[in-house]
Amino acid sequence: MKLIADWKSTLTQSWSVRLLIFAAVLSVLPVFIALVSPGLLGIDPLIFAGIAALVNLIAIPARVIVQPSSGLWAAFRRDTKGAMRRRTVGMIAGGGIAMTSAIGFIGQWEGLRTEAYRDVVGIWTVCYGETKGVQPGDSYSKAECDDMLAREIVAYEAALDRCLTHPVPVGMKIALVSWTYNVGAGAACSSTLVRKANAGDLTGACNELPRWNRAGGRVWAGLVNRRGAERAMCHQALKEAA
Repeated sequence: MKLIADWKSTLTQSWSVRLLIFAAVLSVLPVFIALVSPGLLGIDPLIFAGIAALVNLIAIPARVIVQPSSGLWAAFRRDTKGAMRRRTVGMIAGGGIAMTSAIGFIGQWEGLRTEAYRDVVGIWTVCYGETKGVQPGDSYSKAECDDMLAREIVAYEAALDRCLTHPVPVGMKIALVSWTYNVGAGAACSSTLVRKANAGDLTGACNELPRWNRAGGRVWAGLVNRRGAERAMCHQALKEAA
C-alpha cells in the first residue's frame, strides 16, 4: 500500500475529506446524545443517522469533482482547443446505423475470406482484410470476422479522429474510415487529403481519394473501383449536408 503523491493537499483541501469527517461526526453524535440525554437537542437520533448517510453519499462525487480552488474549472471553460474534433470523435462507433453502413461498405470492398491467405503484396491476411498477427493456417467463422471488422472500424476511426480535426458529414466519415482502413492511419494522417479537410476544403479532400489506387507500386482495378465508390459516397454526403 502506498500513499498518493498529493496526499497532503488532499487531506487539507479536498471537499470529500471534509465531508467524510463531517459524516463521521454525525454518525457518532446520535449515539452520544442517546447515551447522555436523548432529548438534549430535541432531534431524533434517527434523523442524525439519515443526515450522516446523506453526507457520506455526497462525499463520493465530491472525491472525483475538481475542487473550486484548483482553478481547473476556469481553465476547462476557457479551453476551446479541439472543440470541433470532440464533436466528430466516435461518429461511426457511436451510431448504430452509421456502424452498420460502415461494416457493409467496407466489408464489400475487403471481401470475406475465413481462411488466412496472402494478399497482392504477399502479406498474410484473413477475414475482411485483417493483417495484424495473422499466421498461415489461421481460420475464423463469419461471426468472428464480423466482430473483428467492427472492432477495427472503431480503432481506425479513432486513429483518423486524432488528425482529422474538421467536422465532416457521416457519409464522408464512413468513406474516409474505409480509405484509412485500407491504406493505414499513418499514411492517412500525413496525407494531402487530411490537410485539405482540416483546412475546410472538403470537396478537395474527397477528390484526393482516387489518387490512392496503387499497391506495391502498381495500379489495381479493385483499388480504382474502391476509391471511386469512396469518392462518390464522400461527395454525396457533402451534397446532402449542404
